[in-house]
Amino acid sequence: MSIFTHIKSKVNILDIVTEYTKLKRAGNYWKGHCPFHNEKTASFTVSPDKEIFYCFGCHIGGDAITFIAKAENCSPMEAAQHIAKRYQIPLPGDLKANFGTTKEEKNKYFSLCKLVALWCNGQLEKAPHVKQYLQNRGFMTKATHLFTLGYFPGGIRSIKSLLSHASQHSFMQQDLIDAKIISEGKTGLYSPFEDRIIFPIKDLLGQFCGFGGRIFKPNDQRAKYYNSHENSYFNKGSLLFGFDLAKKQIKNVDHIFLVEGYTDCLAMAQSGFPNTVATLGTACTLDHLKLLSRYVHQLYVMYDGDNAGQKAIIRLTELCWQVDLELKVINLPQNDDPASFLQNGGTLQKVVREAKDIFIFFIDTTAKDFMSKPLSQKLRLAKSIIHTITNLQDPIKKDILLQRASKSLGIPIESIKSIPTKMTNKQTLKSETMPWQEYPGQALEKKIFFAIINNMKLLNKYNEEFLEKYFPSPLKDILTKLKLAKIKVPSLKFTSFFDSLGDNERQYISKIVLEFDEDIEEKTFEQLLLQFQKKNWKQIVQSIKNKLSQAKKDSNDTEVTHILQQFLDLKGKLLDRGLIGKDSK
Repeated sequence: MSIFTHIKSKVNILDIVTEYTKLKRAGNYWKGHCPFHNEKTASFTVSPDKEIFYCFGCHIGGDAITFIAKAENCSPMEAAQHIAKRYQIPLPGDLKANFGTTKEEKNKYFSLCKLVALWCNGQLEKAPHVKQYLQNRGFMTKATHLFTLGYFPGGIRSIKSLLSHASQHSFMQQDLIDAKIISEGKTGLYSPFEDRIIFPIKDLLGQFCGFGGRIFKPNDQRAKYYNSHENSYFNKGSLLFGFDLAKKQIKNVDHIFLVEGYTDCLAMAQSGFPNTVATLGTACTLDHLKLLSRYVHQLYVMYDGDNAGQKAIIRLTELCWQVDLELKVINLPQNDDPASFLQNGGTLQKVVREAKDIFIFFIDTTAKDFMSKPLSQKLRLAKSIIHTITNLQDPIKKDILLQRASKSLGIPIESIKSIPTKMTNKQTLKSETMPWQEYPGQALEKKIFFAIINNMKLLNKYNEEFLEKYFPSPLKDILTKLKLAKIKVPSLKFTSFFDSLGDNERQYISKIVLEFDEDIEEKTFEQLLLQFQKKNWKQIVQSIKNKLSQAKKDSNDTEVTHILQQFLDLKGKLLDRGLIGKDSK
């Protein structure tokens, strides 16, 4: 049992939260005003049964440790120490020893990350096919050395090699498992970083603290990137790839470049711009901006030239007024990212000279084709622009931008200034803290997931493969983890599963669990599943056709009969409930 699990088992989350805000009983939950932001309508919800909380205003959620870490602005380990001291929680001998040596644990973790980073770097030197791939992408040896790039070979042989190397430096197999560098599967040890190019990530002090792994083989169907699990020493929302190198350069220049990916950062550095940093596969956060504002006064945002890149910049505009930092947007050609732009001979100095103030970019992009949009959309866009501008503290800049907005929107300045722009706390804070993108039309999927989380026995062999296949992200990813955890521990409880997830996943689950206040019985769950199967009927039919085709090709008559019977059973259930027509194929 971990320190966090032990402490949470000895204290009630209601006791902790009510020291910071008043709560009232509301059905199965307790509700009150959020202690983390100002609000008129209570949107902060706590589940004593699940020992979690979630605020539907500022989108912060988690457990008792998360709550104290946020309320007291401290690390999870410091939060655990705070709770143990406040509630006089006795600790078993083994946990007490670990509890008092957080500095030693931290140093041990950093040393292990450094060992793995250097081991992977050594493996890269032995892998000519990987080095050739990097060279074909335009990355020179100097850049790979500068960022200590590595390679994690696939197969049990490489796992044994790493374990042997680690043992020579007094690290045990369990240390690598605890750091989530290797894992225990049904058939033995493996690593999620296998067969990936490894980008070691360092903290502000230049200490190795995590990894990003990228696939490179053309037939590899896994996710393009895989990052280390978040922990007390590795938080993607506050770390920036390449910052330790950029920090050395910005003493001579008062600006820094922000890009979206590791390879973009490499390309910039080898092209003579080492004052470049990248986010770790996440959106840029307010914490990132606050960190950068301590070192420079000007930040050049250099995102991909596609629609996704432009939308990311627009979201960034909603945060940047909160920091003393001048942001400028470098507008790349539509099909380019920073790496491809430079490798195709693009001149960075030219696009830097043409960079726009982020608010000008925001106005021009948001107001594009404004006159052709429906009236309701015009009003929403106008309010969004004016709201963002009116948050600025500089009155001169505010007036200049209002004039620009008036011209871009084709609305008289008097009308612009009269547009009501007050937004709710939920609207203001959503882009800053929302851990996952919300997709419309997922109410059914979330309700099914809610039912499973409240009764994990509902996830069985009959439905897990289907749900895992057709669930949208991030539900699909979390469900896969739940399935694997249940295989390992059939009697798995919610709190144990919750503790095994990353911070963003815990927040998302907290939201789903507290979004519904009802008990879903097994019969109701079956109805929800049928509704979901109806929703995905066309894809199901196509999948069955593909399976039948393969079974026939393999001359497997037994499998053909089995597939057809499953299909007819499902179709019969849907027909009986009028969910599909008789002519449905």
